[in-house]
Amino acid sequence: MPTISTPYKVTFNVDSLGTELSVSGEIDTSSETSPKTVLTPTSGYKLDTRNVYLSTDATSGEIEAKFPASNILLGKLYAAKQTMVTLQQIRFTGAKNEPIKIYWSGLSTGAKIFYCIRYKEVEA
Repeated sequence: MPTISTPYKVTFNVDSLGTELSVSGEIDTSSETSPKTVLTPTSGYKLDTRNVYLSTDATSGEIEAKFPASNILLGKLYAAKQTMVTLQQIRFTGAKNEPIKIYWSGLSTGAKIFYCIRYKEVEA
């Protein structure tokens, strides 16, 4: 009769969110000026985005999140037409040491902007 051995277990890390980071915050445009740096990579690294979410209570104006030096637009809101945008499963990589900034113009008085960005830091 054959001998039955103990089962062999293998574990795979399939939790992609476990290896990614997030940043979020709110910008009060009545007390802050455009643009605002919302994320800066560790020195010598690049930011590699996975998801971008922007929302506002403004009823006019434009808001954009971007890598400024590379001029890579990550997300944009036209507040007269939409109050939020969710860009899932996107991937843009900035240059070495390049931050992500949020820009706004023409917004309703006292408008607020909420942002949430999922990303990884990668070696340059």
